[in-house]
Amino acid sequence: MTSPFSGSRHYAPVETMELRGVVLPARFGDPAAEYEAASRCVALFDRSDRGLLAVAGTDRKRWLHNLVTNAVTTLDDHSGAYAFALDVRGRIQFDLNVFCLPEVLWLDIDAGTIPAARAHLERYLISEDVQLHDASAQFARLGVCGPRAGEVAARLGVSDFSALSALSSRELEAGAVRFVRHDFAGRPGFELVVPRDDGGVWWQRLVQDGGAVPAGWRTLDVLRIEAGIPWLHRDLDDSVLPPETGQTGRAVSYQKGCYLGQEIVERMRSRGALARRLVRLWAPDGGDVRVPAPLFQNEQEVGRLTSLVRHPLVQRWVGLGYLKTRVSELTGISAGDPPRAIHIESP
Repeated sequence: MTSPFSGSRHYAPVETMELRGVVLPARFGDPAAEYEAASRCVALFDRSDRGLLAVAGTDRKRWLHNLVTNAVTTLDDHSGAYAFALDVRGRIQFDLNVFCLPEVLWLDIDAGTIPAARAHLERYLISEDVQLHDASAQFARLGVCGPRAGEVAARLGVSDFSALSALSSRELEAGAVRFVRHDFAGRPGFELVVPRDDGGVWWQRLVQDGGAVPAGWRTLDVLRIEAGIPWLHRDLDDSVLPPETGQTGRAVSYQKGCYLGQEIVERMRSRGALARRLVRLWAPDGGDVRVPAPLFQNEQEVGRLTSLVRHPLVQRWVGLGYLKTRVSELTGISAGDPPRAIHIESP
């Protein structure tokens, strides 16, 4: 499928890649320049890696509330929440952002996971007044992040950017465009959900009028790793709900009552039975380490390396992984064959 941004002369990636059936720009130019833009100024990302399920019907909030780990019934219009969808064993099926709009819920999900996510949800649709629709093809998704993201938002008419809560949204262009406050890369940021046919126009506008620098998926990968944000199919798999660190700590409400998989999650919490913790890490050289890979210490397996990518500025590879909770000594850890030293940065 042609990129929704191909109509803009500023959309000219020098390298593309396929990610679970979606073609994305890997980079637009020098990776160091892209990283610097996101860190010091403002960067623009093609978010075609994200899909949207629309949930309509009078029972939509109550129904979804019973199927995800965060509260939905208490969401106000134009607010949002991050959550997990679990199975009855408490194992992750997918993660999602819930955008609560006046007449519909938008479920922001990894694009390649949309068919499986829809099938999972429909399995629990019995007699409720709920309708699910894959709206992904209707929209183009743009992500903006960096210290100057607030200035770009102000030019779009969102003057209170810094005061907006995470995943809250606004209507722009007489309701045709949705502005979502979202620090998707760990830097101050937002996303625009625009009609697909207008994607090129908006890409052009953000570059020309907003001064945003186009950046590729590889730069986004580095940024989110530095921020400790785990991604589905990389750091989140079908294992039991991960430790409550960073973004994942905001995904579970312990006050909302029952939901699918809640008994397992509550049992783990009440017993303090978390067996692993998410950590940021780095390696001097990780080029030949195949991920995922076990982490070893004194010839004993102590965790799992889930992401490892080359940093565009610093001479090292950065990553995320899980370390067993009982491991207190953070030296002497390695991965790969031959073993490469892995340095743990934070729990």
